[in-house]
Amino acid sequence: MPLPHVKSDRRYTSAQQFAYEELRAWILNGVLQPDETVRDVEIAEFLGVSRTPVREALIRLGQEGLVEASASRMTRVAPLPLDRASHLFQVGATLDALAAELAAPHMTESDLHLMRGLLDTLNQTTAPDRLSALDEEFHRVYYRRAANPVLIETLDSIDEQLRRIERHIWGYVRVHEEAYEEHRVLLEALGAGDATGAAAAARHNWHRSWQRIDELLKPASAEAAQEPR
Repeated sequence: MPLPHVKSDRRYTSAQQFAYEELRAWILNGVLQPDETVRDVEIAEFLGVSRTPVREALIRLGQEGLVEASASRMTRVAPLPLDRASHLFQVGATLDALAAELAAPHMTESDLHLMRGLLDTLNQTTAPDRLSALDEEFHRVYYRRAANPVLIETLDSIDEQLRRIERHIWGYVRVHEEAYEEHRVLLEALGAGDATGAAAAARHNWHRSWQRIDELLKPASAEAAQEPR
């Protein structure tokens, strides 16, 4: 079970919250991979806490569907939730399109400048975790300009649930190239104040994202499921 080279310097109110936040970040950001065994002794030693807060953190993560107990009673990182992802992408496509439509008439030059910079950086980046983060930052610029806090909260929740899958898919060069072009078209529509075009571009980006995941990750997931544990 590989762990990070350094511990986070963030401060928490309790050892349990510390263990929970660290483990959760490792899972979402791909430090701990799907189906990987999680050993509370190693984690406790690495974090400098006792095993009790680590076990409590694992219970919380289990309730969130991020870890699960295997047949041998070992705890492991949960597989990627690909079946649920199809529904999340369906809802996300509609809501992201709405955010783009609402935001388009109100985008400022500062917003567009920031998005251009993020898109340029995305085009020059290859690390999957960084690409995933840049993608989220890009979308959040116009989420904020949509000025609908309920919409933003819902989209943030969907993005968080999809983060593990998105990080894996960004490792493919084809995804990187196609996504760059989809984001460029979206940015162009936002820059022109074209609400209809921006909504269509945002919806297309989400639909293509799911199609790529379905093509690239589902076959590997099905093959892994047939292997004996």
